[in-house]
Amino acid sequence: MAVVSVAGASFTVTIDATAYTDQVTTGTVNLAATVTRTVTLGDVDLTQTDSNGTISLSFLYDDNAGMYNALETAYAGGTAAAVVVVGNTGTWTGSAMQIESLDMTVDATAVATCSVSFTGAVTFA
Repeated sequence: MAVVSVAGASFTVTIDATAYTDQVTTGTVNLAATVTRTVTLGDVDLTQTDSNGTISLSFLYDDNAGMYNALETAYAGGTAAAVVVVGNTGTWTGSAMQIESLDMTVDATAVATCSVSFTGAVTFA
């Protein structure tokens, strides 16, 4: 199987209809399944019983009017967020992602970075 790598690929993250591009520094989309193993008379039957996706993002802190504020508001309210990650070779969509964690770190040079983790159903197109 050939592997395709896109050098310098950029992506846009859309959260609840607002697109963020510049401040997003890294992102990870993970699709994981629960597989049930059943031993049968002839062979082993493997059945996917559940599917879960996670999206993790790191981004620059953008004060109280940008991505961090939108995520903090959704987290505090316990509401799901629509998350779309558009890359050069595909689009990952989570229409109702729950925020698992949200944090901000400030380093010695006063640069503030944030990270967020979402969980929920993710589709790829």
